[in-house]
Amino acid sequence: MRKDDFGNRMKGYENTFRQTLPQRLPIIIRIDGCHFHTFTRGLKKPFDEALTGALWETSKYLAQNIMGCKLVYHQSDEISLLLTNYDKLTTKSWFENNLQKIVSVSASMATAKFNEVIRDHYPDKPLATFDSRAWVLPPDEVTNYFLWRQQDATKNSISMVAQANFPHNELQGLDGKSLQDKLFLEKGINWNDLPIWQKRGACITKQFYKKGEATRSKWDVDLETPIFSQDREYINQYVYLQKDE
Repeated sequence: MRKDDFGNRMKGYENTFRQTLPQRLPIIIRIDGCHFHTFTRGLKKPFDEALTGALWETSKYLAQNIMGCKLVYHQSDEISLLLTNYDKLTTKSWFENNLQKIVSVSASMATAKFNEVIRDHYPDKPLATFDSRAWVLPPDEVTNYFLWRQQDATKNSISMVAQANFPHNELQGLDGKSLQDKLFLEKGINWNDLPIWQKRGACITKQFYKKGEATRSKWDVDLETPIFSQDREYINQYVYLQKDE
């Protein structure tokens, strides 16, 4: 048997499971913390600012280093990224849309950066890990995806604030409105007064600023992230190519 035949046979097994996402469609990558319920034990409740800050720094790092990233949305222990690969006829895709590469590298990037940052605040914590998944979706569904995650963020936020203030048995069977009422009537906590990022997560966007005569850009947290159902253009501007007037 020739060396090439042997190598090709081995490669064939690998290539059978090689998947490539369709080109020139929006890509979503969602990165989630693994077993974060255990990892966050002992942290401040309901919102630990050091943890959130580490996830924001991780989000910025991903945005800066993943080709085609247009927008990042963070809530809870998850990070969603929007990638596009159709800005120009010659625009290329990250790893040529190789799915295994996209999910494995994005998960490892998130894991490495998060652990680097969080250890400045919690040096004795065990290493955190992240998983990743990626897929394409129709352009008209991109904002709907982020709206779905934002609605989940709101639901999680209300539950987290309630769980930080009441025992579990007092919260069973209560919906979001009932939890808010209980917080306000019994603890004087108005959930609506919380900072935006605590209520519905936050986007990380490329922001432009002047430095002397030059225009510079940096990825930063948008602390005024809107409700996506009320401002769909906030997401859509990154999905659709801008037409010249």
